Amino acid sequence: MPDNQDSSSAGARAALDGCDPAGESASDEPDQPDGAVAAETDATAGFAHKSTLRRLIPQTPTFRFLSYVRPHLWLVAGGSVMGVLKFGLPLAFPLAFKYVFDVLLVPQPHMERVNRLIDRWCIELARIMHLGSGTTAKLEALTTGLFVLFLFQTVATYYRNYWASMAGHRLIFDLRYALFRHMQRLSHSFFDRNASGGIVSRFVSDIQLAQNFVGSAMINIWMDGISLGLVVWMLFVLDVRLAWISLIVVPFYVAVIRVLSPRIKEASHELQEVVEEFSGELQERVAGASTVKSFAREAEEARRFHQRTTELYDLTITSVKLASTHQMFSEFITRAAPLIVIWAGAIFILRGKMAIGTMVAFYAYLGALYLPLQRFSELSVIVANSLAAIERIFHFFDETPEVLDVPGARPMAVRRGDVAIENLDFAYQASGESAPRTVLHDICLRVSAGTTVALVGRSGAGKTTLASLIPRFYEPSAGRILIDGENIGAVTLKSLRDSIGIVPQDAVLFSASIRENVQYGRPGAPDPEVWRALEQANIREFVQSLPERLDTIIGEGALRPSTGQRQRLALARVFLKNPPILILDEATSGLDSEVENLIHDAVRRLMKGRTSFLIAHRLASAVEADLIVVLDQGRVVESGTHGELLARRGVYAQLYGEQTRKLIAVEDRIARRPGSLAAADSR
Repeated sequence: MPDNQDSSSAGARAALDGCDPAGESASDEPDQPDGAVAAETDATAGFAHKSTLRRLIPQTPTFRFLSYVRPHLWLVAGGSVMGVLKFGLPLAFPLAFKYVFDVLLVPQPHMERVNRLIDRWCIELARIMHLGSGTTAKLEALTTGLFVLFLFQTVATYYRNYWASMAGHRLIFDLRYALFRHMQRLSHSFFDRNASGGIVSRFVSDIQLAQNFVGSAMINIWMDGISLGLVVWMLFVLDVRLAWISLIVVPFYVAVIRVLSPRIKEASHELQEVVEEFSGELQERVAGASTVKSFAREAEEARRFHQRTTELYDLTITSVKLASTHQMFSEFITRAAPLIVIWAGAIFILRGKMAIGTMVAFYAYLGALYLPLQRFSELSVIVANSLAAIERIFHFFDETPEVLDVPGARPMAVRRGDVAIENLDFAYQASGESAPRTVLHDICLRVSAGTTVALVGRSGAGKTTLASLIPRFYEPSAGRILIDGENIGAVTLKSLRDSIGIVPQDAVLFSASIRENVQYGRPGAPDPEVWRALEQANIREFVQSLPERLDTIIGEGALRPSTGQRQRLALARVFLKNPPILILDEATSGLDSEVENLIHDAVRRLMKGRTSFLIAHRLASAVEADLIVVLDQGRVVESGTHGELLARRGVYAQLYGEQTRKLIAVEDRIARRPGSLAAADSR
């Protein structure tokens, strides 16, 4: 690594003295926009056309949700038509009963119009079937016709259920995929603000509730609406007076819906919020089961779980009470309304103003009238729950990426790996705070290609935040970062991040094979290169000892690598990617010395010849760095080599002394323990 010390000194001076806008790095690209301004420009341009559409189309969550239904309207329409046939075809049965009573069993002196139409139909069908022309022939023809209607109703029932389910499941597929793609575009700040349990609940419970809007609500509204219209028409054909009497109860259904539906929606929204929190906490407790046991906190966690479950239970009972109250009133109206109609019909029959067959048919139609009305009322519960879920889903869709490709962003090809940070500020607004808080102040740093830079400082000094700005996980409030003289705010995010390898403090491995995990940064890499990366990361021997070797699955119910193994597999992933720039978050605490040495050896090998930023939590890791940058309260207060910084007796020397004294104190306590070799020697 030639000229490392020279570049370190230059880096130290730049870090302390500030960046010259007319300097070498700045002059390479004087007109590049600031990263934050660039992102704002892109956000404005990228969403401008959507703003025009929003002015033309109502942008309520329901309307936006319906845009996902549009591609599947043929399924919704088909399911609705089949639903109308399913409930519409049986409407012929009461008329058939009326015909049997008034014409075939007890012939009336004057045949009503409806009976005349059915009689002609039965005569024609009997003629076609060669049944004759008597009463028995008409009855056989009528029975045959009703049997055919039953067959059509059965087929309609099948396609109604099939198409409705298909529409709902296709919607789930489209909505989940769109939500996942949108989530992938969001910046790191989104994941900082939202718990994983809340995010997962949008993809599972909320979208499942939203599916009911299509599978039940949309299709049933058309089905029940048209069926209801046909029934009302039939009732008015049979008897206008009884038809008006039967419709008296409609305002009561409307009142139940208007009073209870908003409360059900509010309760459902609150319940889903608590389910989200509950899911997140349960996920944490399952993942941290070993920690709970190590601290013997099982009883406390059980009490905490009981308290949380009680809250969930209370909200569930509230929601159930409201839904049950809604159902109670709906069923009461449905069962009480026919009594009024029967009473009025009996009066008309006693006065000789209505035939018995008409009353029988009318009563048969009452079920077809009040059941759809009851379903409409109960449907409002489904709609209320669905709308609450839809609002939560589209609340996520309203999240916009804070870091975007600027218009005209070009791919970046890193030639050397020089990094320049100029007058960099970063501020963020934490939840509960009224104004953004600046956490990095006027950071200036120049790093030559191949230099290893250690970022050190107390907890909260800004080490990880500064490193996170290099791959543009966040956008700086001011200043800029350049790689090979090119502003990273002007290049595509993909090309930038393809040029950077990151090894986080907590190595993340996915539920997949070892091969897929190592290939994650370079999909399709051949097995020989995968094995070479594993060897460079000092983990090849372990993988070769596994029965399935590279095909070994990692995850729940499969291989559970140790912390050291996970870190070395994460290093192998970066070895295979082979980026020119590295960001490593030191994570060797809690490891035995042998594993720690294996990791340090792999890290040294990985950093060789690359521009590397090491977030050092223990100063022993920073000793070998070409340049040590000391951060304190978001500012660079010192930079230089280990020897230079110790000689200055500044912040670094103070930190180094504190850690050294702690280490000596620990070793001294160990040495003084009864039975130790040092204690025996002293005796």
